[in-house]
Amino acid sequence: MRVNEPYDRLLMMAGLSILISLLSDQSPFIKVFIVTMLTTVAYWEGNYQIVSMVRSKFPRIDQTKKRITSQVILSLTYTVLVSFLLVGILHLISYAPFTWEYSVRILIMGLIITAIISIVYETVFYFELWKEALLEGERLKKTEARLQFESLKNQVNPHFLFNSLNTLSSLIHVDPDKAEKFTQQFAQIYRYVLEVKDKTFVPLEEELEFLNTYIYLQQIRFGNQLVFENKVSKSETEYFIPPLTLQNLVENAIKHNIVSEKKPLIIKLWIDGQWIKISNNLQDRKEHEVSTKTGLLNIKQRFRLVADEQPRFYRQDGYFYAEVPLIKGE
Repeated sequence: MRVNEPYDRLLMMAGLSILISLLSDQSPFIKVFIVTMLTTVAYWEGNYQIVSMVRSKFPRIDQTKKRITSQVILSLTYTVLVSFLLVGILHLISYAPFTWEYSVRILIMGLIITAIISIVYETVFYFELWKEALLEGERLKKTEARLQFESLKNQVNPHFLFNSLNTLSSLIHVDPDKAEKFTQQFAQIYRYVLEVKDKTFVPLEEELEFLNTYIYLQQIRFGNQLVFENKVSKSETEYFIPPLTLQNLVENAIKHNIVSEKKPLIIKLWIDGQWIKISNNLQDRKEHEVSTKTGLLNIKQRFRLVADEQPRFYRQDGYFYAEVPLIKGE
């Protein structure tokens, strides 16, 4: 605790002096008060300066032991010396007897005042340091989380671009007309990617519109070999979701499964409570497409930073399931 205004300390000294004088069995009151006020000011002000000096030398929370040890040694030394000096001064002005009993009494009073000052100041100062350390820790955690999330968001664009260009490359040699149409749709899709790249969440309705466009783009390539069943109704779209989450999940299904006329890939999307779920029939490719391997891991890491619930991915009865928590709007 840093007391900037000396008037605050003087008021506390006066209050303590009055209390000690009232509890004293000596008289008259005014003489006892003057002696008590003089000793209180001497002990309090001196120890306050010691506290300030030691605190400036050892200001950190990890220096608490050094700070307390130094303060105890200096304060005890100061209190003992000032006690005998005060007794000598009070005796010279005929305010107190120069006896061992009176000297011990003044010393005990000095030690009590010193203990009160040291404990109060150090306790308050320690808790201020502790509070600052907690706040700094929280600031560092938030900064780290923000930087991690920005890094993860930046992975989405290259990942999406890489796989889209890979798809376009395969179309150019097979069907140039489809490749041209694919390029037009891709431009619209990538515009959305650029719009949401700095957002933590987007409305689920917007994400679903983007997903439908992405599915349409993929169906340019696969035709009826890719079946998409969207069972989410308009009344269920009041939620929010990290951008490109659903697109990543659908892309992951297409990338890792056979999509052919004999084995069409069926992707289903629906909402269950506060979760959006995607399933696809498992038709594992023997040879996987080239991948940057950031899809599902990216989704898990992003949700770890921004949501309480985490996505779940699992295989069951010949299907792959992805379950993603939705964020309720305010």
